[in-house]
Amino acid sequence: MLCFITMKPVWLYPTDTIYALGVSAFDPAALALLAQIKGRPVTQSVSCLVRDVDDIARLATINSTAQKLITAFLPGALTIILPATDARLQHVSTDGTVSFRITPDNTAQQTVVEFMDLYDAPLTCTSANLHGQPPQSQPAAILHQLGEQAAHVTKVIDDGPRTGAASTVVRCVTDEVEIIRVGAISEAEILAVLK
Repeated sequence: MLCFITMKPVWLYPTDTIYALGVSAFDPAALALLAQIKGRPVTQSVSCLVRDVDDIARLATINSTAQKLITAFLPGALTIILPATDARLQHVSTDGTVSFRITPDNTAQQTVVEFMDLYDAPLTCTSANLHGQPPQSQPAAILHQLGEQAAHVTKVIDDGPRTGAASTVVRCVTDEVEIIRVGAISEAEILAVLK
């Protein structure tokens, strides 16, 4: 009897900030594999990279505060946490919310379009490094850091070094915005949009 092992698609790809590891955000087994590769708890939330605002609107609730931030900063270095409306996203976080990004980087945008066309799912966008280790700026160094876990990476998109500032993370579950992490977009810029 022949036995076939189906590999989960795990993509190493550049974003406008750093390199990321991507799997289907709808696939619990792929998310578990991603946690294994990074050596981190499977319960830790991951962000989703999508093509455009329409993708976000299909997957989550966008309130008026979130809409202002999306209009001002996306595509861009903003990660926005919203209440999920699609049950297939239940495994990307433990509290019913989902973090979204839309990248302005051409290579990353082409990557997410290709992935979503192939797998009909958002692409996870988590830093391509071992948990607790510093991110590396190029794929060869990333694969070296991942060690034996690098064998799970099924596609590598090398577009040169990436050393941008991390995205700013905001939570918009209610009409109040909570700034979780200040990155490339300052707190003052966020608050100015909401005046």
